[in-house]
Amino acid sequence: MTSDKLGDILVADGKLSESQLSHAVENHKQSGKLLGEVLLELNYVTSKDIALALSHQLDIPYFELGEDFRLEPEEVRLIPKTIASRFCLLPLKREKGHTLTVIMRDPLDLQALDTVRSLTNLEVHKAVSTEERITTVIEKFYRKEAHIESDLRDLVDLETGQIEEIREDEIGESAVDSDQLLVLANDAPVVRFVNLLLMQAVRDRASDIHFEPREKTVSIRLRVDGRLREVTPPPKSIYQAIVTRIKILSEMDIAERRLPLDGRMKFKYQDRVIDVRVSSLPEIHGEKMVLRILDRASLVVDMEDIGFEGEMLKRFQRTLKLPNGIVLLTGPTGSGKTTTLYSALNYLKSPEVNIQTVEDPVEYQIDGINQMPTKDKIGLTFAKALRSILRQDPDVILIGEMRDLETAEIAMQASLTGHLVLSTLHTNDATTAFSRLHDIGVLPYLTAATLKLVIAQRLVRKICPHCKEACQPAHDHLDVFLAAYPEAKKWTFYRGAGCEKCGHRGYLGRRAIFEFLEVNDTIRQMVMENAGDVALRRHATKNGMETLSQYGARMVERGITTIDEVMAVCPVGESQ
Repeated sequence: MTSDKLGDILVADGKLSESQLSHAVENHKQSGKLLGEVLLELNYVTSKDIALALSHQLDIPYFELGEDFRLEPEEVRLIPKTIASRFCLLPLKREKGHTLTVIMRDPLDLQALDTVRSLTNLEVHKAVSTEERITTVIEKFYRKEAHIESDLRDLVDLETGQIEEIREDEIGESAVDSDQLLVLANDAPVVRFVNLLLMQAVRDRASDIHFEPREKTVSIRLRVDGRLREVTPPPKSIYQAIVTRIKILSEMDIAERRLPLDGRMKFKYQDRVIDVRVSSLPEIHGEKMVLRILDRASLVVDMEDIGFEGEMLKRFQRTLKLPNGIVLLTGPTGSGKTTTLYSALNYLKSPEVNIQTVEDPVEYQIDGINQMPTKDKIGLTFAKALRSILRQDPDVILIGEMRDLETAEIAMQASLTGHLVLSTLHTNDATTAFSRLHDIGVLPYLTAATLKLVIAQRLVRKICPHCKEACQPAHDHLDVFLAAYPEAKKWTFYRGAGCEKCGHRGYLGRRAIFEFLEVNDTIRQMVMENAGDVALRRHATKNGMETLSQYGARMVERGITTIDEVMAVCPVGESQ
């Protein structure tokens, strides 16, 4: 460090005149501000001039921090963004001998230096740069999502070897006790791995995380837009520690590894609280775990965003305004039925309407709606909950699923006594809903009297708009498609070429396709006469019902999705 003062150095370098320095010193004494701050406010020098002068005064390096400068993930992790932003500093390089070089706006800030020493337990070597460049680097390299995947790789490659391997003697029994598992689960690499994986899942809009143990390896997959894809897995040596960490967070029994378990936890990501539903299953090579990510910010509650449009949207809204009756959403698991029902509740939500749901479980909490979870372990089934709900004077009731005769009959009695009931049913299309209800024991007259609308639904991935391009589909799928829709010969087909926005997969987001069956007098009469599925479907399509396949074909024609996507979720053909 030289004995020269900052102002004298700037004058000697020709950056400042003697009169300017005198004026700045007077302001410095009156305001109590640092001399450098006063010089900048008076526009006598630039921030770079001051940084270079500090470099000379303190005999420390000056860094330009140009566009080619980068921080490695290991360096970013040393100091949290909140500290870096507060003191305007960057961790540059960790040297051998327990020292850390830190680039600072103000190398004389003793509080900043003490904070860095306390956080890192390292001796600090100072360097200097301008506030503008340091802030730019912080914003560029402290975005969590920018380094999540590389952090996971680094963590697996560099740190997980520190944990002693846990060998399992047989299914459900471990060579370590619960206390040792607790220690391992709270080890820094395990904690960071779980945190980074949860952040990556939310960033990538994943609905589920699958942890799958193999004999000597582990597979971790995220379900994004309905498709599973692998991410960086940990070594098998720390898998049980990771499972234990998740169990601790989810308040599950870490000692029980022989039975299926369920739990729930929350974590915060970018000022959003994310709910996670956890399920474990004992398998031959360890516990398989599935984490369902319930991000309320990703819940689509607008009907048009889901896929309803035009006349179909009007018909759906008109049905929802009926004073009573049943609206059913049908389709397999994962086809978006519950989300569509939530959008209907959001449309109906009003201070004048009492809405009550019974769900297993309540996945998303919606303000202004009364939501009740079932609890089979204590006997609170759908049917029992419904009986109590009817004493609560509801206007609209949502039932998570009609899965048994008792629930279905109570729902239908509720609709007959002046309630609008929304629910789901597992069938392949709209017209088979009647035979499915008949199979569980509902009498035809009840079905005919109460059902107002049946909607079959599937989800298809949307072509990424950022890399969308014209293409020629594969001949095998194209031939089947053209046989069903000859007019498609005149269409232009599209695909996603793959880009950073869509993770180089060509698809970004999903939308629903529908089969929309309004129950009119003719349909009711046919149901009363026990007409079969084929007869009902033939009548419905003859009278204008658009099938799932036809709806999907319209989406292909409009360039929203691809032939492959439509054929993956429903049979293609006029009769399907």
